[in-house]
Amino acid sequence: MQIGIVFCCFIPLHQGHLSLINRAIKENSTVIIGVCGYDDDRGKDFLPFITRYELMKNKYKNNPNIIVVQIDDKKIGLTGKFDSRSWKAWCKELFTNANIDPNNNTCCWYTGEEHYASKLSELYPYHYIIVADKSKINISGTKIRKDPLKNKKFIDKDFYQYLKGKKKL
Repeated sequence: MQIGIVFCCFIPLHQGHLSLINRAIKENSTVIIGVCGYDDDRGKDFLPFITRYELMKNKYKNNPNIIVVQIDDKKIGLTGKFDSRSWKAWCKELFTNANIDPNNNTCCWYTGEEHYASKLSELYPYHYIIVADKSKINISGTKIRKDPLKNKKFIDKDFYQYLKGKKKL
């Protein structure tokens, strides 16, 4: 079984994330989507951690090949400093929550961050790592949070509806 892994804070879910998720779905028999962070993460009160997890879980509830897990960084003692120890703890939480053994499966990580790819290749030299070409989708959660209305076209429709209902827009 080949497992694709896409992880992010999803504050909010946007076209860059969706391109990674859709590629992982096409290229793997199973996909783990890791919703990371904590309540006061980069987006502050923009989207609470549990809401991001619930929105992602709901979005993919009808796809039996997708496992959506949460990785609460604070719960596992991470402080934002991602050294080797932190990455090991984070990955252990991801695989434990997904009930997957990373050593007995072929895994392919999908990320938009080159420095994440570097750390992952140190931990899992036998896994595949794909870094997104950001030139194709020039958007970020930071840019969206600064002006969600202007960047509405990049936000996933379910996340946009939530934000609209909570008057964050």
